[in-house]
Amino acid sequence: MRTIAQERRAGAARTGAAARVKGFFRDAWLELQKVIWPSREEVARMTALVIAVVVVVGVFIFVWSRLLEIILRPLLGA
Repeated sequence: MRTIAQERRAGAARTGAAARVKGFFRDAWLELQKVIWPSREEVARMTALVIAVVVVVGVFIFVWSRLLEIILRPLLGA
């Protein structure tokens, strides 16, 4: 009894490299047609959200870094 993986390998061996490449691009195109693409407004809104989160996290890290520097500098004698 052959496994599914063995059947796939046997089928792939029977087809040429060009047929496999063509099949790959056909399958990729079919998958891209299934994608629900966001609208321009959704992309702009999500991009603004990402930038805002990056800025907030950056400020948070900066503040904590400065606070730790102020606290630890006297303790370390630097």
